[in-house]
Amino acid sequence: MLTSLLFITTLVTSVPNQSPFSYFTKTESVMPIEFSNAEIHVIKDFSAITQPNTYHYFSLITKSEVAEADAKTTKWDLAFSGTTILTNGGTSGAGQGGAIVIEKPFEAIGEAPKEGYKVDGGSGNAIASGSGNSWYKYDMTVHAILPILGRTIIIKTAEGKFAKIEFISYYKGAPENVPTEESKYYTFRYVLADENGKF
Repeated sequence: MLTSLLFITTLVTSVPNQSPFSYFTKTESVMPIEFSNAEIHVIKDFSAITQPNTYHYFSLITKSEVAEADAKTTKWDLAFSGTTILTNGGTSGAGQGGAIVIEKPFEAIGEAPKEGYKVDGGSGNAIASGSGNSWYKYDMTVHAILPILGRTIIIKTAEGKFAKIEFISYYKGAPENVPTEESKYYTFRYVLADENGKF
């Protein structure tokens, strides 16, 4: 059964003053970037609660969940199970998918890198699991999974297009105060690049 999710699409023509969820984003001084009518898509509470060795699949292009029956197709771009995230490429899928972690804030990235993308394989996934390895850290003081500020992931989609993505929360409702018992619910925002790789 497909899980429910909420998405919000925002049209921006310049660098936004703050994240849609500002309490997760540290204010950074960045150079203004020209955006080509980029749409910021916000996905709220996408469930990563799965049975062992199963995933919930998501298409960045259609902004919607994809049925598990389509796992061997190029209809999905990311697959979620707990803190594990797959891309649709390499050993995980039939697509051209991959990812690269960028040590820059979401707003500061105006173009997708042309090379350097990792793919899922025997040595690990393109979006590595484990505290500090990709988008999150495990904070021992509050025993919670928290996004790493100033870190953005560039996704190569199943069809070879590009998106930049910022993970905002791992907890249902994206609460300001963590921990919470309702974990494995992703809130994230992303922008799809144009045909020239510009955001």
